[in-house]
Amino acid sequence: MDVSLSDTPPLNKRRYGGVLPEERQRLRRAKLIEGAIEVFGTKGFHGATVREVCVAAHLTERYFYESFKTLPELFLAAYSELREQLMALTLAAMEQLPRSSDPLALLAPAMRVFLVFIRDDPRRGRIMLVDSLAVSDEVAAMSGATARDYSALLKHHLTRLLPPEQLEGISLPLLADGMIGLNVLLAARWMQHGFVEPIDKVVRTNLLPYQGLMYLAKCKKDE
Repeated sequence: MDVSLSDTPPLNKRRYGGVLPEERQRLRRAKLIEGAIEVFGTKGFHGATVREVCVAAHLTERYFYESFKTLPELFLAAYSELREQLMALTLAAMEQLPRSSDPLALLAPAMRVFLVFIRDDPRRGRIMLVDSLAVSDEVAAMSGATARDYSALLKHHLTRLLPPEQLEGISLPLLADGMIGLNVLLAARWMQHGFVEPIDKVVRTNLLPYQGLMYLAKCKKDE
């Protein structure tokens, strides 16, 4: 049977090992991100090179420039990957509890997920908590967006922790941002000290300011 030229895939679209070029490129990009997490997470961004990332990814350097122009661009992709993983784990942990649960009972699993995320793979903590503010404006902006995402989640719980009258004259967004900043700082210090403190103790430490808010609200209500 005759086969017309129109039935023949273009050379750049032909499958190799059953995989289309676009899929091969996607897989190479994913390998580079994995290599970046290894190199950035162990040496730090400023001590890393393109060659080291490619060695970790088991790819030649020409494939780096197929997907990324610069190391900061790759760092942003690695940070974004970790950000998505953490948010998915956080939401999954919170959704497992009944909506009627005590607000603190909902906050504790989210905090534990974050702490486990960096403890089980300290490379993640170095990328997200240490280097993310010193790579580029784009990465700093992404880091700020991550904090705002968690601040938005927290604002909902703060409205449940505190009665409306207690929120009068208070900037709820600033309060949420400040509490998230406190949680991040505690986690970063825990990481820097080698995760020596038991995680249950760190979770309770993180929750103490929220318990204080609830206590103050109760005292005001009883007056």
